[in-house]
This record gives sequence, structure tokens and C-alpha cells, in this order.
Amino acid sequence: MAIIGEIRKHYWLLVVIIGIALLLFVVSDFSRRSSKHTNTIGVVAGDKISIVDFNKRVEENSEIQKINTKKENLTAEENFQVRQSTWSQMVNEMVMGKQHDMLGVTVSVDELDDLIRGKNPHQYILQSFTDPNTGQFDQKAVNNFLQNLDNEEMVSPEMKQRYLMMEKAIKTDRLTTKYNSLITKGFYVPTAFAKRNYEESNAMASCLVTGVRYSMVSDSAVKITDEDYQKYYEENKYKFQQEEPARDIEYVVFSIKPSEADMAALQEDVTKLAAEFAQTTDNVNFVNTSSDSRFDSTWHKRGQMTPQLDSMLFSAPVGVVLGPVNDNNMMRLFKVIDRQSRPDSLKASHILISYAGSQINSATRTKARATVIADSVLNLVKTNPAQFELLGGTISDDDFAKKKQGDLGWFADGAMVPEFNKAVLEGNIGDIKKVETVFGYHIIKITGKKDPSTKIKYASVDRRIEASAKTFEAIYNQASEFAAQNNSIEKFEKTVKDKGLDMRKAERLDAMGNQIPGVTNAREIVRWAFNEETKKGAVSNVFDTDGSYVVATLKNTIDKGFVPLEVLKDPIKPLVLREKKAQTIIEKLNKQLAGSKDITKVSGLYPVTVDTVDVSFASANLPNYGHEPKLTGQVFAAPKAQLSGPVQGEQAVYLFIVNDVKAAPATKEFENQKRQLSMYFQSRVNSIPGILEKKANIKDSRPLFY
Repeated sequence: MAIIGEIRKHYWLLVVIIGIALLLFVVSDFSRRSSKHTNTIGVVAGDKISIVDFNKRVEENSEIQKINTKKENLTAEENFQVRQSTWSQMVNEMVMGKQHDMLGVTVSVDELDDLIRGKNPHQYILQSFTDPNTGQFDQKAVNNFLQNLDNEEMVSPEMKQRYLMMEKAIKTDRLTTKYNSLITKGFYVPTAFAKRNYEESNAMASCLVTGVRYSMVSDSAVKITDEDYQKYYEENKYKFQQEEPARDIEYVVFSIKPSEADMAALQEDVTKLAAEFAQTTDNVNFVNTSSDSRFDSTWHKRGQMTPQLDSMLFSAPVGVVLGPVNDNNMMRLFKVIDRQSRPDSLKASHILISYAGSQINSATRTKARATVIADSVLNLVKTNPAQFELLGGTISDDDFAKKKQGDLGWFADGAMVPEFNKAVLEGNIGDIKKVETVFGYHIIKITGKKDPSTKIKYASVDRRIEASAKTFEAIYNQASEFAAQNNSIEKFEKTVKDKGLDMRKAERLDAMGNQIPGVTNAREIVRWAFNEETKKGAVSNVFDTDGSYVVATLKNTIDKGFVPLEVLKDPIKPLVLREKKAQTIIEKLNKQLAGSKDITKVSGLYPVTVDTVDVSFASANLPNYGHEPKLTGQVFAAPKAQLSGPVQGEQAVYLFIVNDVKAAPATKEFENQKRQLSMYFQSRVNSIPGILEKKANIKDSRPLFY
């Protein structure tokens, strides 16, 4: 009771302490949250990139990607790559833009216009306005296109957008060319440099060499300690710089595969479908309502399918249901619905009369007017067939065929739109027909057919082989149980070992990575690994990736700067072993050769040979061993006719005797060396943007957003 009394006397003090604690918690939480919620996705050389501007550029680039790939929607991986390329694009523009402004590098309006309309247009213009059939650049087409750039009836918004991006790319390319020219033209190679390069490239040393390869000492013969690791690390620390933060993770993939129950249910379902498929007469509708694939009206000939399907379908009677067949992760039923002898190649000429609304963007006439013209043309060429080529070369709306008086040449069966293909296939050579397609009205003259072969058309009912919702749930529960029971890296690794699970590793993950081995869409796993709240040794919850569940543990956190030794121990172990073996070999050689000048005495310790070799200072290549720059340097610095070494090299420990050194032949002509050195330095100009970006103090906040 006395204690309670004391508490009551000082309750106000408790209230103050609790209040301060709550205030500190709220302030720290607010600070933590506000640091994560920002409108700035990056800072480049002090200039901010807002998320609004970034997303706007991403949308523009996404639309261009859709146009180029002819897709309505991009995949998750494609969207990620667009964001990545957009970031690189904006950073490059900001970094190089400062360089261009500082140096006064610009592209004037007249200069840009000359690159587009001039006598020597940019390669992008040449590629876009060259006739693929004639290989000739069409300057008139460029002018016509630009004159109608704002006319949506002549130039679609997609085409205009693509052109504007091409124009921007032309300007950027011109700026880059000017900047690079300033750099490359500034290179100068002094004669003294060229002379030294000539002498080093042409000097040769003849010597006796023997090498004790590290493989001649077994790993078990040497013991490496923590001091050995530390010594190697300190001596080679400069090699282990980490430019950006990285993470090492270990993870287990729980693959989602159909269970035996799933396969039995699918088999039962397909068996029922087979009975219904055999009875139906409306094959197209049955396939489109019952199959996971739409009906395909393509005619097939032998060799266009797998050998199994070829053999099965070409020997099957029309109307008989075959299967099920496991093909490309599908359970498939087949029914041959027609078999014909059809030509592989067809030939025809046509006169196209298009109208507004057809897929000829430049068409402006009404459909009614087009109908009248097409009927008139049909009557005229039927009455006077000699007029076909004249009209095909003058009034046709197909610019490609128009240049050849309407002649389309030979084309494969099925290459044309269905209505056109059918008319040519079913008609006779010499027939003239009128057909309507998505391009308008075609007046067709059939001029050839060849290479007939037996072809079949089949209907297929396809059902995907996939896991059921119950199987998904069971595997998810399995992954969840694993994550819950193994909530530390020690438990994680022990359970993996005890149960023989397939644990995978992803080392040196980049903060903006999107893939890890065996998992394509792994962005959320990477974000988890780099989250400031994810501590080393933490185990994740279950990640739902494409087709699998993943549980990961954070093995190492590697910050910018020198990589800690504890992270490097496994990777550098072979190198530390090599150092230890080198010490062992050198000690034995020094003991064996103490006071001796006989290089052959090495054979008393190791099974080696002594070779006479020529060594070039420039190439640093030692015959039978490989690249050995340290040895090469000592060869050219050593006295003649003396036993030198041991020298610790990349592949072995070496002893050598220099027999002779031949200097480069005397000359006063060094132009070739100057040219080679200039070309070497000039070839490095493409690395300048990357170097400038490293110096731009870039702050990348993308992981906070995606």
C-alpha cells in the first residue's frame, strides 16, 4: 500500500514521462513516413526529377513501345523495362544537357530541317521513307508527310507521335555527334608517347622459364586462417569497392504445379468434351465456347506441325475426334474438318478502290461512291481486259501494286486477307472478280497458281494444364508454414538442409533489379531486401510471383564503399588459397635453390619442365601459361644470364634466366603508333556519359515508388 501511495504522490511525473514518450514516438513516426513520401524520384547534379514528370515520360515511352510492338498492353516485365530506360534517358539528357549548354553545342531549326528535308537526310529519315521494294529513298514522300502532319485523315495520331519522337532522336544524335567530335578532335599523341609505345610493343626477351603451377599443391596441403583472409583483404581492398548498395539473399521457391487430382479432373472434363465434340456440327462455335484457344481457320500442310501431330492428323478421317494429346502445356482434342489439294503459291493483280472508314488512312471518298467506281471498273476490264494494267497503274489506291500496274506477284496461300485469298484460290486463271475487304473494293485478276499439295483444316479444343485453386491454396499454406516456423536465417538454413529443399542464392542484388535466378517477376522481393526495416538475417513473408511462391532471407547487406570481409570470405577463398600455396612453393624453392644457379633443380621438388620462350613486354603473354604481367615486367628488368625469381604470378610461381633482350629496331617513323593510340583514346569517347553520370551525384529514389 505504501508503494501505491508513493505513486499517487508523483502521478503527475508519470503523466509527463508517458506524454513525452508518446510525443517522441509520433514525431519519429511522422519523420519516418515523411521521408518516404516525396514527389521527387531523383536528383541529378542538384536538379530534381519529379514523379509527375517521370510518369509523364514513362507514359509517352509506353505508348511508343505499344506502337512498335503492335500491342494493346505491355507485360509487367516490359513496363518495368520502359521505366528503367526512361530513367536512363532522363538522366542522360540532364547530364549531357549541362555539357552541351556549357560548350554551346546546339542544333538550330535550319540545321534540323536540313537533316530531315535536305539533300543528305539523317539515316532515320532514310530508313523510314525508303521503298522496301525498290530500295529508293522518296524525298517527295517526306515533304508530303510533313505537309499533312496535322491532318488526322492523312496522318494518324500514332504516326505523328512516332515521327515527333524520331525528330527528337535525330536532334539528340546530332548533339551527341557534335559533342563527341569536340572530344575526339582534342586528342593529341606526342612523339615521345608514340616512341615509347613502339619500343614496348616491339621489344622481345628470350629466356629460360619454369613454373610451378598452383594446381601442383593440393588444397588440403595448406591451411588458411582468419589472419590470411585479413592480410589478403587489406592488400587487395581497392579491388572490393561497391559503387552502389547491394544485397545477398537466399530463398526457396515453392513451384505451383498441377496435382494428381487436378490432372484427373482435367482428364474427366476433356473426356466429356470429346463426346460433345464428336456430335457437334458447328465446329467453330463449339471451339470458341469450349476451348482456351480460338478457332483457327488456317490450312496446314505436312511439315508445319510436330511430327506426332503430322502423322496423326494427315492419316485421320474427316470428322473423327482424336486425342487428347498433351501438346505445349495443353490437353488438346482434334477433329479434321476438311482436306483439299491447294496450291502453295498464288499470283494476282488488283485495282483497289478504297473509301473512308477502310484501313487505307488516306481514303476520303464515301463507300457509296467507291461502290459505283468499283462496279464501273469491273465492267470495263471484263469488256476490255487489256485496260486492267492501265487502270491498275493509274487509279488504284494500292501505291505498292500501282507501281507495277497492279501486279502483286506470287504470294503464299493464306498470306492475303481471307476474302481476297478465297477469291483467288477458288477462281480460275484469267478470272476477273470484285471482292470487298477491310481495305475497300478489289478488282482482282487471277494470273497464276502453282505447287499444289494436300492440306488439312482442323478444329482443336484446347484446355490448359494448370493447377486448381485448391492446389494454389495448399502450396501457399505450405510456403506460409515454412516462413512462420523459420523466422531467422539460422532456422531457415537448417530446415532447408534437414528437409533437402532447393535453396537458391542471389548475390549482389541491385536496388533496381527485377529478376533473380528462377524468378522472373521478382521486383517485390528486391524491394523487401532493400527496405530499411529489413534487417540482416530477416525472413520474409510469402511472395506471390508468376507461377510460384517465394520465401527469402536477407543474407548480407552491402553498403556503398568497401565490401566487408565477412561478405567476401567465400568468393575470395580460392585467391587466399593461391596466396598460401605461393608462399609454400616459394619457401621450398628458396630452400632447394639456396646459393644455386641451376634452374633445373626445381624438378627435384615438382614435376616441371624448363622451356625456352620469347616474351613480349607489350602483350605480357607467357607461352603455355597465359597472361603474366608481373613476370613479364621482371624479365625485362632482370640482368642477363642470372637465375631470377621466384616470382609469384597468376598461374604459377616462376623461375627464369634471361638469355637475351632484343630492343625494337631503330626508327624515326612513329605515325602508325600515333594513329593507333589516337584511335584507342577516341574509341573511349562513348564512356564519357557514364563517367559524367558518376560525377553528377545522382540520388536515385526509384525504389520508394516501384
